[in-house]
Amino acid sequence: MGNADVSPLWYWLVFIAYIVFLIAVGLNAYKKQKSAASAEEEHNDYWITGRSQPAYMVGMSVASGWMLIGMITWMTWATYDLGLSGLWVVAIPWFFSNIWQFLMARPLRRIKAISQCQMLEKRFGLPARILSAPINIFSYTIWSAAELYAASLIMAPALGISIEAMIIIYAIPIAMYMWMGGFRSVINANVVQFFMGAIILIVTTVAIYFTADGIAAAQGTTIWSMLQAQPIVNSLAYPVDGAKNSASFFAYVSLSFPLIVMLGLVPGWASAEDFWLKAQAAKSTREARLGGIYSILFNLVIIVIPAAIIGFLGLIVFPPETTDGVVGAAAALGDKGAYNIISTYINSYMPPLLKGLLIFLLSAHTMSTVANYSNITAMNLSFDVLQPLVYKKRNWSDAKIVKWSRLVTVFMIGINILIALLYNSPMVGATLNDAYFLSSGLLTAGISVMLYVLWWKRATLLGVMLGGLFGTLGTFIFFVLEYKVWKSVYNTPVWDWIFGQGAMANSYLGYCVVGLVCGMAGVIIGTYASPPPTKEQLSAIADKPIDNNEEFFLGMHS
Repeated sequence: MGNADVSPLWYWLVFIAYIVFLIAVGLNAYKKQKSAASAEEEHNDYWITGRSQPAYMVGMSVASGWMLIGMITWMTWATYDLGLSGLWVVAIPWFFSNIWQFLMARPLRRIKAISQCQMLEKRFGLPARILSAPINIFSYTIWSAAELYAASLIMAPALGISIEAMIIIYAIPIAMYMWMGGFRSVINANVVQFFMGAIILIVTTVAIYFTADGIAAAQGTTIWSMLQAQPIVNSLAYPVDGAKNSASFFAYVSLSFPLIVMLGLVPGWASAEDFWLKAQAAKSTREARLGGIYSILFNLVIIVIPAAIIGFLGLIVFPPETTDGVVGAAAALGDKGAYNIISTYINSYMPPLLKGLLIFLLSAHTMSTVANYSNITAMNLSFDVLQPLVYKKRNWSDAKIVKWSRLVTVFMIGINILIALLYNSPMVGATLNDAYFLSSGLLTAGISVMLYVLWWKRATLLGVMLGGLFGTLGTFIFFVLEYKVWKSVYNTPVWDWIFGQGAMANSYLGYCVVGLVCGMAGVIIGTYASPPPTKEQLSAIADKPIDNNEEFFLGMHS
């Protein structure tokens, strides 16, 4: 990492100070929950803060949770690798998913339920809740473990310790403050972590702009002229027009790739439980919708635009190199290429103290994502599986349920540690990309196909069950075939006939589309193969949003 000019002692001091802050956040949340009038209120606060969050907390928390190292570096890689047309890879679908989330704020608050899985139970029955929970748990666990590992790769060299030790040291304070305060700890810490992420991206964007502008001026030209002269790197061989350059907004040979991205990624990202939970946690529907607007603005101005600009300007600061006629990323970026632009730029161009600060912020901020997703998986396991199948059947008291909810949260952090350690094992063939790609596909095909039919009055339990099963299996099977067996070389009959040979394979997202089609087919087949839902089932969706908390929690526990 090149941190020799920044003492490991500095990193240790600020890291310990940050841990103390997180523990204080958790302790404050714990005290608040213990002061509740009843164990039931404590339980409600632990998972959803008693539906008390203002709009700015919702917006900041959602944006903070989505400031993923993996997503940000994916975005910078995309615009470095594909120039302006790289916006279609991550930035544009991410922006559309933010808008979709805002539109969902009002409908989802018509259901008296905390989690997405409980919403499915209210509308269709307990089997839908039990089926959806493991899909969510798997998706968010492999993603949060990937983030934990990615942050450890950055911070371990700075502290002078092994990656394995860093993974554990990172996870312990997360487990502590989440055990104490649950969702309240997460959302309160997210505010500070939001500003951490904002500082990283804005400072790096401004600095790399001045560096690139200086390089362009020294060559007697402009940044835009240099981009117009730069061939597209395209290391993954996406279907692009070879005559286009990095300044082309649409360099693809057809609409195939943008369509696949929209079909395969946007529905899943829009159904991310992180946003749904925080929208439901808002103190009113108005605050939830306003929080959605804040999230769109924060994501666009602080994440999407800066990350994309860093990738563009990286083409000038770290100019691609041509070897044997093939254009590739600059050698200075290392074996991961443009994924390393932010960390390489910080280490190469920032003064020591600023570099030390940004490296710390970059790694510490990741706790936001790990905590957000670990909270979701703990809720899915404890609240959605164990509560209906174990806690309630054994007539446990609310106080005992809260204690076990806290323990399950710590357990899920432990699972994150184990999976993060596996990512670091040379014996495991999985990569971080496998985690990000597979989880995105499962959210689209395994979860979103179940969720979006909540408001379809003809949908039935059988349709939702088959949709979730077909979508999940289709995604898993085709992911393995596409990435591990066929190595992204195959033909898709209908799609390739319309858009050209290899159009689906060259997108590297075929498994998402296949999984989505399988999931939709399952929903339709199951729905029309079973009787229509009863009026009682349809009554689970209220005619208007429920802002009265007493009514909401009474209906949630019924």
